[in-house]
Amino acid sequence: MENKINLLKSKISYASGDIYGGGAFMIFSLLFMNFLVLVEGLPVVATTVIIFIGRLWDAVTDSIMGRITDVTRSRFGRRRIYFLIGIIPVFLSFFMLFYSFGIQSELAKIIYYTLSYMFFGTVFSIVMVPYNAILSDMTSDYNQRTSFTTFRMIFSGAAALICAVIPSIIIKTFGSEAIGSAQIQGYLIMGLIFGAVFGACWFIVFTGTWEKKDLPKPEKIPLKNWLTVFSNKAYKIFLGIFLSFQIAVDLVLALFIFYVDIVVLHYKNYELIVGTLLVCSMLLMAVQGRIAEKRGKAFPLYIGIPVWMVSTLAFIWLGPGVPVAVLCVLAALIAIGTSAGQLSTWSMLADIYDIDEIRTGKRQEGLYAGMTTFLRKFASGIAVLLIGFGLQAMGFDQNNYTVLKAKTVDFNPVEYAQSGVVMGIKWMFVLIPLLLLGICIFFAVKNKITKKRFDAVLKGIDEFKAKGNIDALNDQETADLLIAAGMEKDKLWNGK
Repeated sequence: MENKINLLKSKISYASGDIYGGGAFMIFSLLFMNFLVLVEGLPVVATTVIIFIGRLWDAVTDSIMGRITDVTRSRFGRRRIYFLIGIIPVFLSFFMLFYSFGIQSELAKIIYYTLSYMFFGTVFSIVMVPYNAILSDMTSDYNQRTSFTTFRMIFSGAAALICAVIPSIIIKTFGSEAIGSAQIQGYLIMGLIFGAVFGACWFIVFTGTWEKKDLPKPEKIPLKNWLTVFSNKAYKIFLGIFLSFQIAVDLVLALFIFYVDIVVLHYKNYELIVGTLLVCSMLLMAVQGRIAEKRGKAFPLYIGIPVWMVSTLAFIWLGPGVPVAVLCVLAALIAIGTSAGQLSTWSMLADIYDIDEIRTGKRQEGLYAGMTTFLRKFASGIAVLLIGFGLQAMGFDQNNYTVLKAKTVDFNPVEYAQSGVVMGIKWMFVLIPLLLLGICIFFAVKNKITKKRFDAVLKGIDEFKAKGNIDALNDQETADLLIAAGMEKDKLWNGK
């Protein structure tokens, strides 16, 4: 009984890290651009440049931080030390996103917020890259990793839901109901409160996680050798699943507000519809976790992604007269897919580290975690940028629309939108996710990592460490290990 309680505490401690991951991301996505344009009064073009520079910097710091954590050695571990280091910077960097200390010059504000966003991205990498890598140190059990990831995704979903609602309440309570400079005080209070919460989360993660001890002396890896991760077949298949799914989620969220606002004219019910998606995704996470433990980590994808694809097709026939209840039901069906994808992809990543070890004889979790985060952000940034160009080509100016809607009380999207824009948004909202989700399923089918094969990998690692070979494995275990590793026997453990 005591062991179960301790295990539960460990899962809660570990999952607390994604309160920051899910919560800060949600607040940034919903509020940062509007804050800069409508509250701080910066030009829209300058705001997009700030975000673009920040994302580029963010992507670079992820890959660098991954390698740093692999070579770090301290009495607090190579990953956990950064949770402790990051507590105060997490608080400061989030708070600074929403407060300029009374700077009046427009140019000075642009420089300040560019540096603030870069600081935020750096701190995000400092804590989230080692966080994404530490689970493989905490447990080697295939199902336990799934269970830990389930808790993480539930906490992330709950944080995203709270952060989609509470910040605006704080801003209006301590600032103003009217959007504009009168809300500066509200954003200040919101930044202080959530910055403190996010910082405190990392103390909980630090105290409740652990790492492997007696690590070998770190080796220097030249920059050109970082690309060796792509020789790992299992990792390339994982990237196919992970990137296609994550980009689909990003693009659906980016287009959802425009579909709801302009295509079906339910802009006043947007929060209810998105809230339904977030709540259902969070509640379904535990179910997806149980399915993954019984049938394998890829299996939830075979259920959730097809449901998402079918529900997406329904949006083709919806119009302005559709009841909001129908939109909520479809949002709940999409949540079956999003919960499946989040659970499967993040739990799969931890297993890639062990497959890399049987191939190379090295523990390179940080390198993989950093590269994965870099590719996710880079690909998502390019995809969202292409969506923006697509909307603009249809005659739709997203930034102008956001400003106009926020400043006009009786704003009517029917008058704003053109018929070509309406049809363009509808088909982008349907066809792009269908394409990406189809790619996700394609790679999921190609995934060969089952619990049985993963257990053979772990046994092979133990044999290499003890005897320098895997001769003690039986024929079936050897076959399973070679399928998972994607290489010949004499090349395992870097050919040793």
